[in-house]
Amino acid sequence: MEIDYIHRNCEIQIIVIKRFRGQGLAQKALRKGIEYAFSILNMHKVYLIVDANNHPAVHIYKKLGFRQEGTMKDHFYTNGQYRDAYFMGILKDEVEFDYVK
Repeated sequence: MEIDYIHRNCEIQIIVIKRFRGQGLAQKALRKGIEYAFSILNMHKVYLIVDANNHPAVHIYKKLGFRQEGTMKDHFYTNGQYRDAYFMGILKDEVEFDYVK
């Protein structure tokens, strides 16, 4: 989404359409994206913004090592109401993937 080469951080985003959910594709794609960000782009941090009510996505992000850094109040407007979002990030030194280090 966004790449900042000066501060060496970038935003990552993934969307899996309904018929392909539950197959582990989001986790695999995110691992590849994180690997690319840290090993090829030489980023220091990868971050994302997720709907606070999207519990499956938050679970995947935490499983991959992302930490919730903050809550953005009323950040999304959907279905006639505002919803909170989490700002989550992971640092290169925190990554547990062997192929990244």
